[in-house]
Parts: sequence; structure tokens; C-alpha cells
Amino acid sequence: MLESPLQRRNPYTLYKKKTGIGLIWYARFWNKKAKKYTVTRSTGIIAKGKKERKREAELKANKMISEIHFEMGAVDFNFILYLENFWKPDSPYIKECKNIKKRPLSVYYTQLNRDNIRLHIKPYFGLNNLILRELTAGHIKDWMVWAADKGMSGRYINNCLNTMRVAVRYAIDREELNKDPFRNIKPAADIPKDKGVLTPAERTKLLNAKVINPRSRLAVLLGLCCGLRRGEVRGLKWGDIDNGLIHLTHNYVKYEGLKKPKCGKTRTVPYPAVVEKAFEEVRKMTINPAPESFVLESMESADKPMGETFFRNAVRRELEKIGPSAARSEQKKRNLTFHSLRHSFITLGRLDGMSDLEMLAIAGHSSIEMMNRYTHAEKVIDFRAIRRKLDKAVGVT
Repeated sequence: MLESPLQRRNPYTLYKKKTGIGLIWYARFWNKKAKKYTVTRSTGIIAKGKKERKREAELKANKMISEIHFEMGAVDFNFILYLENFWKPDSPYIKECKNIKKRPLSVYYTQLNRDNIRLHIKPYFGLNNLILRELTAGHIKDWMVWAADKGMSGRYINNCLNTMRVAVRYAIDREELNKDPFRNIKPAADIPKDKGVLTPAERTKLLNAKVINPRSRLAVLLGLCCGLRRGEVRGLKWGDIDNGLIHLTHNYVKYEGLKKPKCGKTRTVPYPAVVEKAFEEVRKMTINPAPESFVLESMESADKPMGETFFRNAVRRELEKIGPSAARSEQKKRNLTFHSLRHSFITLGRLDGMSDLEMLAIAGHSSIEMMNRYTHAEKVIDFRAIRRKLDKAVGVT
């Protein structure tokens, strides 16, 4: 059936787009099968002068018609499917980062983005049947409201926005998508919760508490008394321990396994007698404490360390021994996590008189400024004791 004059469409439409070299004429080409304009290309003609060189752009677009192919592009895919394909390990974007930009993305980072899609983006019904080209700022803002209603923090909402934004802007860079629905999307307010730390009295109680699970106790002491990160504790091998010193050379990363320590810095960490005792207790329980074996090896597989759940439970169990101030409900309220042990180590270590130079070497921080972020003196100092010292100093009894 022939198209009526009203049904006929121009083979292309022209519009101007601002670029780094000025306004450029772009052409959108009509796809008869899809019954919409589906392909956009730059004419390369700069819009300048009295008539803005529109005639030149038209001539260039006419020549381009025969070169346009209307295969199904990325913008014609279901939005969720597009996201899932975009963050696959062998996707064009990830290959481009690795082979062209020479900045490969970590397995951990790409997996986190896939988790964001599966757990926080795909469950939202408002995006399920949406085509990429149909995505608007309104859809994104509606998702943000839905995510906030679910109890997601500003930090997690922004992480998910990044999962979507990177994928959408890649389509824009490839000139497959004409508009940027994220252009006016502002990040969610993110008020980071201050990390909790233990007081000197709580540290003493913990060190003197009865040992029920030697592995849990060792894990917590390595954070509290040595400042090790969770990944560093997971990557610790028996061969790394030598006569009161830990030669930190490994970091166990989720989804990736053994890597170099964070920031690529190996370091030596001394450990006190209480940690030495904890090492010995765990060594007695280990069937084969060979140099290449993990100190806290998995109960299911000897070639892997304990999982992240073990560390969460270890902190919960050990801190509950301190008393009401660190009961399970208080742990959440005070934001006491495994990483809190590292904050506590740095805060209490400086309070105990260790120099900044010593703390930098042990903690592996790159600067005093970074170390200061881990110091929470106002949470652990006994101000009443300081007042008594002041009274004594000025002669008041």
C-alpha cells in the first residue's frame, strides 16, 4: 500500500548540537520499518554565518542517506537488558577501557554494578518495559523516590545512578542516543555516618574478655591492635608472620582473590603479645599451617580465606562482650563495624603517644591528612580527667 502524503516522512531532519568546536549540524534519519527516526549522524558542518550553512548540511545529509543502515541499535533495546549487557565482563565498554583507554575496570567494580542492577534497579517496575531511547529524567527521579522509600541511603542511590549514567552516556558518546536524561539529575543528599570507635576502657575490656572463638578473637585483634583492613586480614598467610612482625604483602579482594595491598604498598606491622597469643591459639586449630596457607582459612575450602560474613559475625560476637555500650543494638547505632577497629587503632594509638611517622608507616596511609580522617579523639578522650589535670596545673584542688 502506498503511503499517503500525510504518512510520508522526510528521510532526515536537521538540528544543531553544541560541541567543543561550536554548533554542528546533525541529521536524524527516518527508519521506515521502525516508523521513527532511529539513527543520528554528524554532518560535520559548523553552523555559522547568516544562513548558518544549512544548505551545505542538507547536501551532506542527502549524500549520507545511502550509507545509513537501520539495524537494531542499543537505543532500541529494553533499558534493563541494555544495562545488563553493558556491564558484562566482555562488553564493548569494558573492552574499550582495557584495550583502548588502558584503564581496565576491576572485577569488583563491574560486579558491584551488576549487583546494583539486579538488587536495586531491575525490581523497580517503572523501568522494566522501557526502551532506552524512551528514558527520561522523570523516570530516573521516580526511581530515586522509590529507592529512598525502600530505605536506601544517599550513597547507595548515587552508586546506582552511576551504574545507569555511565551506560547511558556511553550510548550518547557513540551518537546512538540524542538526549541525556541525566543532564539535570542531581545526586541524592549523602550524609555519611561517622565511623564508630572504641574507647580505651572498651579496648581493655575486650582484651581481657574470655576467648570463646579463637578465630573471631584473632580477626578482631588484627584490626584493633594492628590496624589491618579486612582484606588484609583475609589475605594474611602464615609465611607473612615472623617473630613479632607481619610482613603485609597481600590483600584479598571480593570477586578477584589475592591482590597487592591497597594502594600497592607493602608494609611491616608489629603486633603485641596479645596478638601473638591469639596467633598461637589459631595455629593449634589449623591442620596444616604451611607458609602459603591462609591464617584464617575457609572451613569449606583451604585455598580461600574466611568470607565477609565471618568478619561481620566476629565483630558482633566480640564486641558484645564489652557490655551494654556495645550490645548488638548499640553497635548499629554507633556504626561499629570491622573497619571501626582500624579507626580505633589509629585514634587510640595516637592517644597512647605513637608518633605520626610511626602511625603512617604501620597504617599504610599516604598522608597525615588521610590519617586525620581516621582519628576521632573527641569520642575517646575523658574530658573530666582532663579537667582534673587542668585544675591541678593551675593549683585548684
